[in-house]
Amino acid sequence: GALPDDFDYRGSHNLFSLADFVRHWFRLEGPAAVISTACSSSAKVFASAARLFAAGVIDAAIVGGVDSLCLTTLYGFNSLELLSDEPCRPFDSNRKGISIGEAAAFALLERPGASLDANEVLLLGTGESSDAYHMSRPRPDGLGARIAMTAALRSAGLQAGDIDYINLHGTGTPTNDASEGKAILELFGNQTPCSSTKGATGHTLGAAGAIEGLATILALREGFLPPTVNLDEPEPGFRLDFVPRTSRPATLRYALSNSYGFGGNNTTVVFGHA
Repeated sequence: GALPDDFDYRGSHNLFSLADFVRHWFRLEGPAAVISTACSSSAKVFASAARLFAAGVIDAAIVGGVDSLCLTTLYGFNSLELLSDEPCRPFDSNRKGISIGEAAAFALLERPGASLDANEVLLLGTGESSDAYHMSRPRPDGLGARIAMTAALRSAGLQAGDIDYINLHGTGTPTNDASEGKAILELFGNQTPCSSTKGATGHTLGAAGAIEGLATILALREGFLPPTVNLDEPEPGFRLDFVPRTSRPATLRYALSNSYGFGGNNTTVVFGHA
């Protein structure tokens, strides 16, 4: 009697319920799976789909992620002392932590045809690592993040200098931003424009990878650099080419999106024009 009569575990709380709903809604009959790796979950789905394409199992895939607010989530992050009492300020000197958002984002991936429009955006590469440094903190030296980004560039057949924009994981917590900033600086230097869209959306947890992947795709399609909302005073030690507060127009060919989850689950996705 602890749960209300209308509580439907199988349809709403079971880990597979999301994939099951999407599969039935679109009348899909192929493979269906849910990946749960905390905040990298809906970035890893791009890598999972890419492997199925490469193996010849599928010709199209619906990928994405959803996460909704609940008291368990709020109390959990508060107990870890990661929640900010003000809007999220990624990479700002005065950042205090994350603001939790809720969201859903999905993309349709298709095997590319023989002829492509020049403005079409392709999934070019993915990279993953699992550094297992700590349950809720990233490696301070950024090694896991760097391994994922390096693997994604290798997968895409690109060099660090080819990337025109980086969508940072950028949660606004002191340790996460410092770790990612170190990894970016070592791999890309300070010449590549980068931003965290979490300043605008909050951290949408399991939906973050998909939300930020689609933001990166829109940036490529529309020709602009997304801003880091609430970034007023960049941390001096980062020395990165941040896009603060407002977007700016840019010609982009290749872009990269980072997503890092608890337990050291790191994922990087590379998108680019045909």
